[in-house]
Formats: sequence, C-alpha cells, structure tokens
Amino acid sequence: MFRRALALIGITALAACDPAGIAQPVAMLNGDLVVAPPAGYCSDPLSSRLRAGFAVFAPCVTLGTDAPVPAVLGVATVQAGAAESAMVTGDETDLRDFLISPQGAGLLGQGGSGSTISVVSSQAFDGRVVVHFRDSGPPPMDGLGQDEWRAFTDVNGRLVTVSVRGLDDAPLTAGRGAALLDLMLQGLGRAVPPPES
Repeated sequence: MFRRALALIGITALAACDPAGIAQPVAMLNGDLVVAPPAGYCSDPLSSRLRAGFAVFAPCVTLGTDAPVPAVLGVATVQAGAAESAMVTGDETDLRDFLISPQGAGLLGQGGSGSTISVVSSQAFDGRVVVHFRDSGPPPMDGLGQDEWRAFTDVNGRLVTVSVRGLDDAPLTAGRGAALLDLMLQGLGRAVPPPES
C-alpha cells in the first residue's frame, strides 16, 4: 500500500494546491485519550482499533484524502494501555536501562524476540523514555523501514507507547524520525469534557 501510494505523492502534490483535507483529532478508548496528528497525517480506519486503544497514522494522501504532503513521510502508531497502567513517570531511567538490555529488547521486537534488535540511542527525561532502534526482522507493516523511534509515556493514568517508522523506499534520517515522534507526542492529550448546558 505505502510503496504504491508513495509513487503517487508527486502527482498528488501537484494537484493539491488547494487541499480540502485537514487532519482531525482522534478519540481513543471511548474518548479517554485524544491524539491530534501532525499536519498532513490521518488515522487509518482499516488498521486502527480506537476503542481498544490502538491507532495507525499515515500521510493523508496515502489514505485517499486530498491533503498536503507532510514534510516528513512515515507511519506512526499509538498504543494505550489499560487504566492505571502508567509506569514511566518517576522511573524513566530504570525503564530506559531495561529496554536497552538484552531482556528488554524483547519488548521492542516483533513477537517478543529481541534477537533482531540493535539499539541506536536512548533517552530518559520528564516522564518520557525514547528508544531509537533498528529491527532486522520483518516490519510490522509491508513497506516500512527497519529503523524505529519509540516513546513510552504516561497519559491520563495509562501507559502510552508511540512508534514511528519511515518507508522502506524513503528511510527517515535520525533527525526526521525523532522530529516526527516528537510531533506525535505533542498531540497526545486527555479528552476535553463537553461544556455544561
């Protein structure tokens, strides 16, 4: 899907001088978590399971929406844990150290195996743990590259994991991968309660 869509982006960009598509915030877990994607990104309704706390975000143009091509092309996922699963704040360094260990690499790899994982860099700060790693195993979706940027944070009492990968045909540089991950993290928030009548 993504390889074919990427080939069409040049044509779409020329035709999207006056784009109508605007990325909309997505409510997950019946509104307990809201994700406002970066400009040019939309949730994929076929791959996402919003009530279960899982969402996939891709450039809107790859999903058939008339929207501008984003400056950074990639695919992001957001996974929210159960209520009261928050565990990052206050334990950032311990979590980071575990994730970059051979045992913790199993949490980063597909299917629970860390044998395909090579950690490139890691950070722990302000209620957030970020790991940039390379996975030589099969990608979670066809057409994605091997490099992944993943963040762990707490939102509204839940552990939330955000992952970003570039396209196999257009890999993300370290700076662009980190930038897209940061934009996704900026869009995480609590649901806004309805106004009182």
